[in-house]
Amino acid sequence: MSYTFRIRFNQSPHNTIQSEASELTVPVPDCRVLLVLRALQANQPIRDADQLALIGDGYDSEKEATEAGLRFQNALMVALARVRVGADFGQRAAKGAFTEYGLKWVEGEIGQRAINNVHGLMVFPSVPKPSFVSMKAGFSRGASPDAFQEALLASIALEPFLGDRDLVSYSLFNASFFQPTSDSRFLLLVMAVEALIEPASRSPEARGHVDGLIAQTRSASLSEGEKNSMIEVLRWLRQESINQAGRRLTSSRLGGRSYSDRSAPDFFSYCYQLRSDLVHGNVPFPTFEKVGNAAGTLEVFVADLLTSPILR
Repeated sequence: MSYTFRIRFNQSPHNTIQSEASELTVPVPDCRVLLVLRALQANQPIRDADQLALIGDGYDSEKEATEAGLRFQNALMVALARVRVGADFGQRAAKGAFTEYGLKWVEGEIGQRAINNVHGLMVFPSVPKPSFVSMKAGFSRGASPDAFQEALLASIALEPFLGDRDLVSYSLFNASFFQPTSDSRFLLLVMAVEALIEPASRSPEARGHVDGLIAQTRSASLSEGEKNSMIEVLRWLRQESINQAGRRLTSSRLGGRSYSDRSAPDFFSYCYQLRSDLVHGNVPFPTFEKVGNAAGTLEVFVADLLTSPILR
């Protein structure tokens, strides 16, 4: 039995592989293997395709095909980054799939072997040739016209003033609704909170302690580059941390409200730590599910944070 690997990915609509062909054969050194880059929609040029697949045929075992697929996926990521073509391999994307019984039903309907159209790497027997099937799950949340009109009329009557920080925060909050992944949505929502934060100065005693550390650093037997770098970091310690300032802000604006069974300040600290783990690649890396769950509650949190000072 022969095995095939298939790496399905989404191609950025703004930076594409500029080929008029719907299929490109890649001349790999291993002559046993046929490696093809293909647009998933029949006869569509690769440059216009939103979904592409790199397919490798000719492997003697599932294990061999899987190992090759992982190797080629890494190479594909590097190559696309090199030519600056954006690609989504589905590692942190929502997934929908047919069950085993669902696939049997589809096979009965189309009269052909059916397998799930996996977003990313998959391995399967090459024969019989399969048909790839997928299901899309989506949802929308509606605001009632009455609630919208009530909020609008109240806002009009109050004539709210929005400063520069508020305008940036509202822009980031609105941008979060247009993101394709939970990761990007979550990060923009945290940024919307950060845009509102103004760290206060620490106590005179704390500032004096920091100034002493700066003086010691200036007189230390270090290179000028090292001293200047350390002094720059120490200067930030004259003010409270972003976490401290965020907790103070959320406590003043949201009072005793709770989010995901956490007080408003504790929920901010939780999200800020999650943001740090995500941005700095802290291990264990936050799972897709954990970030997605936090993003859902954080949307409500940021909406309350922005509007509570005005609409209460």
